[in-house]
Amino acid sequence: MKWDYKVISVDELFPDHNDHDIAVSKQAATNRRSKIGKSFEQNLNQIGADGWELVSIFGEFGIFKRPREGQNI
Repeated sequence: MKWDYKVISVDELFPDHNDHDIAVSKQAATNRRSKIGKSFEQNLNQIGADGWELVSIFGEFGIFKRPREGQNI
């Protein structure tokens, strides 16, 4: 099987990662992680809807693959 690959920067995958607010409580830290996690999940689902599968995070990049169009799975 042949694959198409897509490389996306972590900045694009984690759009809220530049939020450098300091969590002053355990609850604030939990809320911040939850917000970032939900955003990341939404981005993965959007990319996955186009047939891309995350195979690795390498340094500052997410590596995705999907079967090359026109191939039988």
